[in-house]
Amino acid sequence: MHRSAYTVAASLAVLAALAPVARGAEPAAAPATVAKATKPVISCDGNEKNLQTYLKIHDVLFMQRDASRVGEFYAPEVISHNLDSGGGGARPVKNADMAAMWTASKKYDPKRVLADDLILCSGPYVVVRTTMHGSDNFGYEGNKPTGKSYSISATDIYRFENGKVVERWGNADLVSMFKQIGYTLTPPSAPSK
Repeated sequence: MHRSAYTVAASLAVLAALAPVARGAEPAAAPATVAKATKPVISCDGNEKNLQTYLKIHDVLFMQRDASRVGEFYAPEVISHNLDSGGGGARPVKNADMAAMWTASKKYDPKRVLADDLILCSGPYVVVRTTMHGSDNFGYEGNKPTGKSYSISATDIYRFENGKVVERWGNADLVSMFKQIGYTLTPPSAPSK
């Protein structure tokens, strides 16, 4: 079924407005397990340089989370169209902000693993579909950590210039993650009339 960009954007906005609330019962989904890593499907003929840079980013930043090396792979300021929080728009993100994100990620979810499933390249773009395996060791949205595992999909699009990322679009299946770690999603209350 074809859905318009407006419908997709509206759906993302509704999902972002849902407030996760900790719940004592087991999550509806079974706890996630880390599957044996397989090699991703890669289609990048003619874009080997951007592909090789992305593969280094995956190893150094996403897996090792060596925040000291952000500047090797990203321009000093990257335009981010990250949709994880629902909503669109572009905002500039500096290397220091990205380094802080990877430092926190390593601290609060040290065993997190990202397994790339599909990598496509076209011109200056690299598109990656990833499965992320981790555990709620920190707590989200002000809730206490549940310690439960999750396994979710994410998609990222990177635009490269001069061998570095200058722009990024990304989203992850946070609704599924919240369910797997034991939260229930409650729609926001309707405004009073």
